[in-house]
Amino acid sequence: MGGQDMYQEFAYLYDTLMKSVDYEKWVDQIEAIFRRYEVEPKTIVDLACGTGGFTNSLAKRGYPVIGVDQSVDMLNVASDKSRKSGWQIPYICQDITELELHHPVDAMVCMCDGFNYILDSAELKKCLQGIYRFLNPGGILIFDISSHYKLSSVVGSHTMADPDKNISLIWLNQFDRKSGILEMNLTFFIRQEADLYRRVEETQLQRAYCQDEILQSLNACGFSGMECFAPLSLAAPKKKSQRIVFSAIRREAENIRNDSAGIGL
Repeated sequence: MGGQDMYQEFAYLYDTLMKSVDYEKWVDQIEAIFRRYEVEPKTIVDLACGTGGFTNSLAKRGYPVIGVDQSVDMLNVASDKSRKSGWQIPYICQDITELELHHPVDAMVCMCDGFNYILDSAELKKCLQGIYRFLNPGGILIFDISSHYKLSSVVGSHTMADPDKNISLIWLNQFDRKSGILEMNLTFFIRQEADLYRRVEETQLQRAYCQDEILQSLNACGFSGMECFAPLSLAAPKKKSQRIVFSAIRREAENIRNDSAGIGL
């Protein structure tokens, strides 16, 4: 998914830029999907957990949760937030395309477009295979993506600005329609004192996936019961939805045994 230092500076700016995100409402949707599938997870893994916004919100609701992210800096921020909130949350520094857990779990979530940072379809399938491997039979995967429409048309090859007294951002984007890759060049101006600002530059890449491509990949990796939702809702996404939430189930034990017999396990 990219180098470990990708978010080195960005980690300490992330929560300021995400201050408008209502994590509690997002977790409301996650719990609604749990109920829809009649799943009561005993342990949840938060993939690409960043600074732990969802991780801590899940812990607040009583779920034993594990956070996974490839950025040490992001995890340092997440761990500090968890300690201050009184949650004892284990964090693992790991690329989600190379997932290794000590034991299977009942649920995994990956919110705020973590999967868009997987730039290759083969790597996406590798990631999904690893998730499938570490889900208990009947376990659920819930994740979202920024939609193809959003990355290609809303963000697209546009320049955006977010002026603020303490942190200002200029966001220069370039979308390649052939590869489906969005290059985002971010320039932050961070106020130090009076009229003195520090400049920080960051380049990030995201892949625009079509809804059907994600569903086909889930199916190819053995998942079943796939559904798609609009953000913060159980309604179906619309053509111009900027975010799509996916859910899928690992098949029950009898089906898994049949599959395993076919590959010599």
